[in-house]
Amino acid sequence: MYPHISENMLKNGPEREVVILMTDMIQYSLISSGMTPVEIRDFLIDYHCRINDLIYREGSLPLEIEPSAGDGSLVIFDKRPGEDCSGVCTRAVEVALRMAEAITDGTLAPTRMGIFLGHIIEAKLGTRMAKFGASFAVANRLEELCGHFGTHLLMDREVARYQKGFETNLVNIGKISLTSVLHPMNIFTIYRPGIQNCPAEVDEAKLLKFIQMKNEAMEHFSGNLLLGVKPDFPMVREKLLAAQKYFTELAGREDVGIERILEYIRETPFPASDFDQRGMKLLEKKRDSLGERLFHLSKELLRAMNSDFYHVLVVDTNWERYFKLEWCNKGDTIIQIDSVPDGIYYLDSGTAEVFNSNGELLSTLEAGTIFGEMAYFGREKKRTASVRAKTDTVLRKISTEDFEKLPVIIKIFKRIAMARRQEIVDRESPATGR
Repeated sequence: MYPHISENMLKNGPEREVVILMTDMIQYSLISSGMTPVEIRDFLIDYHCRINDLIYREGSLPLEIEPSAGDGSLVIFDKRPGEDCSGVCTRAVEVALRMAEAITDGTLAPTRMGIFLGHIIEAKLGTRMAKFGASFAVANRLEELCGHFGTHLLMDREVARYQKGFETNLVNIGKISLTSVLHPMNIFTIYRPGIQNCPAEVDEAKLLKFIQMKNEAMEHFSGNLLLGVKPDFPMVREKLLAAQKYFTELAGREDVGIERILEYIRETPFPASDFDQRGMKLLEKKRDSLGERLFHLSKELLRAMNSDFYHVLVVDTNWERYFKLEWCNKGDTIIQIDSVPDGIYYLDSGTAEVFNSNGELLSTLEAGTIFGEMAYFGREKKRTASVRAKTDTVLRKISTEDFEKLPVIIKIFKRIAMARRQEIVDRESPATGR
């Protein structure tokens, strides 16, 4: 018992299961930065009145709504007598979709929404009833993640599972773990014509096909222990690229949620050991970019480094997108001697071996090594050795066509090739090194 807490404050109301809808205006600080206090007051009153008009409808009750932190709102949907989780979840989703439509038609300022099914309890605090429960923090995190995944609304798996009427429009965003939330979450959103960056005139049948394509890919991203489906990043990448192409042709823009998963795979080509249970770990320190890893791990790049190269490799890393991920199994041939060069490789993880025409082992390549560049700077323009995967490997390959678009990268690889050629000469020379 805490001595400074009165007995009245400890008289809690019953714990109840509710759906929490947490909202927050996008870029409120920027929008209001030039306003006077009176203008801010009028702006926020108008904003919250619009939200109230959208939420307080006969079919949405019972609910409570209160502004929080100025531009945010907390909406709590209670169950009706005899109502199950399906009913309350459906009402909350319908309200969120109504708000999303208002955002699209310009009658409501851009707003993020997080929807969570959880438990809360109330206690009298002074003259008012205060609400308590970890569910508020989770709903808030879902709202914050909307910006990261490019959506107006996000919901947890339970809301997605219980809601009725939008099953075919549910989009699997992924399984994620947050530092501030104890358990991992499977999160979902809803794509419909006219909201969530989907044009109002979009062909609905094609949109449903896209949703099916993305959900199938995400099933193999997060995995499904009950069905025995394990995460398969190579398959996921292939399927998501196809889904992204389809969506771009359909909507005239990329799907941000897909791009976030592709970014994660680019940075983490193999699932972590606890990925099955934890999924993507967000709000953690990001892994170094490919440019930073090249800078730290590759002695060839270190030898070639100067201030211009550093800027290109570490500061302005747009060139990274030209390096495409490839996965190789143990024993696979990566490069065949005497073949025409079709790209340059960066060994992201695993080990590879280099062989001459007689099958003799020349060297072993470890993670962080660049190889395949010498064929571009020799006279014959052919591969000078074979490279095989000693272990399962992850590679990043830049094609000849893309390589030729990057003059600074060409200079770097040329220096690498010259340095490697000198190493070979030194290795084959007498002990004097002459």
